[in-house]
Amino acid sequence: MSEPWLSVVGGGLAAAALTIIFNVLWDWRKQKLIEDWEFRRYHANMVHIATAGLVEAFFSAKMEFTFLTATLDTLLASLNQLAIQADAIVRQQGGPQLTVAELEQRKAQLLQPFQNFNLQQVTLRWNQYEQKAKDIQARAEAHLSALQPLIPRPLHAEIVALYATLSQPFIWDLPHAQEKLRLFEEILPELNRILAQLARQIEVKLGRN
Repeated sequence: MSEPWLSVVGGGLAAAALTIIFNVLWDWRKQKLIEDWEFRRYHANMVHIATAGLVEAFFSAKMEFTFLTATLDTLLASLNQLAIQADAIVRQQGGPQLTVAELEQRKAQLLQPFQNFNLQQVTLRWNQYEQKAKDIQARAEAHLSALQPLIPRPLHAEIVALYATLSQPFIWDLPHAQEKLRLFEEILPELNRILAQLARQIEVKLGRN
């Protein structure tokens, strides 16, 4: 009678041991799955945050150029209008005997205060742009650095090349600022293509692709 009893007890102990081992292994496996998921989600969030930051930097820079060119264009138009008015005033005051040299000299004297004010406003606006541009570039470079270990090297190189194109120095005048704004507008399709690739990388990080 003792042998069947011992076999039952032994079988029960073996089953209990197997259950414990299985539970331990399953808990370990489940913990690894949770950690892996959290790791994937963390990396996906980092890619998402960096992508959103780059988009924000792009449109902030574009907005700065839009405001810059609009301001400079308005200042130039105002000064040109004042020059027309000054020309009319000087011609009226000087009469027909006024020479061209005298006309230009009196116009210059009349316009001098307005030109000084215009120059001050232009300088102020360029200084404001410079400070904001530095801040935008610093944020963009931080996001580029964060992305580097998270995405394929070729994709990161494409983003860096796009950033380099947009951040190239240019001559600080209205025509070149307008040219820079056109560059931002023309490069939008390329930006959207890269954003689509970054979105796919987020899906890859989450194991959905």
